[in-house]
Amino acid sequence: MKKIKFALVKLPILSISLFFLSCIAAAYLHPGSEKEEIGFKSDNYSFTHNFLSELGELKTNTNQSNPAIIQKKNTASMLLFNGGLILIGVTLMFFYIQFKEVFRVLNDSKKAQFYAQMSKPIGLLAGGFYAGIGLVPHDLNFSLHVFFANGAFLILFLLCILHSMTVYHSNLLNNQYVMGYLSFCVLLFVYLGILFFGPEIGPKKIFTEAEWMLQVIAQKSIVLTFMISILHQVYGFDKLVHKNNF
Repeated sequence: MKKIKFALVKLPILSISLFFLSCIAAAYLHPGSEKEEIGFKSDNYSFTHNFLSELGELKTNTNQSNPAIIQKKNTASMLLFNGGLILIGVTLMFFYIQFKEVFRVLNDSKKAQFYAQMSKPIGLLAGGFYAGIGLVPHDLNFSLHVFFANGAFLILFLLCILHSMTVYHSNLLNNQYVMGYLSFCVLLFVYLGILFFGPEIGPKKIFTEAEWMLQVIAQKSIVLTFMISILHQVYGFDKLVHKNNF
């Protein structure tokens, strides 16, 4: 019972809090960047012009071909952000291992238990992909980093559906938690549309500053929404474990 409460309530709250704080600290310590393609230059991290992955890069400006653009070490920011992201990945794994257990232990409906069981391997895979983003900075191996990043959001969408179906069929959780997570599913679907069918940005691509900003802001928005959605689910599980004296 203690494992269930730790994985579904205590660990997510701790991990999300640490990740949020690590992002703030990493952004503060980031030495800034220059993007010649869109005429952007800043000595600080930019919410509108820098992707989250840039917090985890080994050096800044490694994707710029102009030799006059200086590359700066980003060690402190990299360790903070990537460490926080790996923690989020590990937390997702623990969360979905115990996610199925809570419905089994409390003898919830067969459909709830079925979808919770289906969620486990997908949750483990999602956690592995998020950890992979942190383990492979974009300037270490760009293709592998993008594989982990894009894959993480695709897997998360499938996981989101299975999670919602579990809660919908549960006799233990209020339907407000279904609506909360389904809302996130819809927003994630929109983000995937922007990610895969929106403006193409990256090496050897031609794009405008507005197109770049759309992808950057959309990424940060969905990550923030994801954290809020998980905390909403955690609140529901916290009430459930207290009610059943876990």
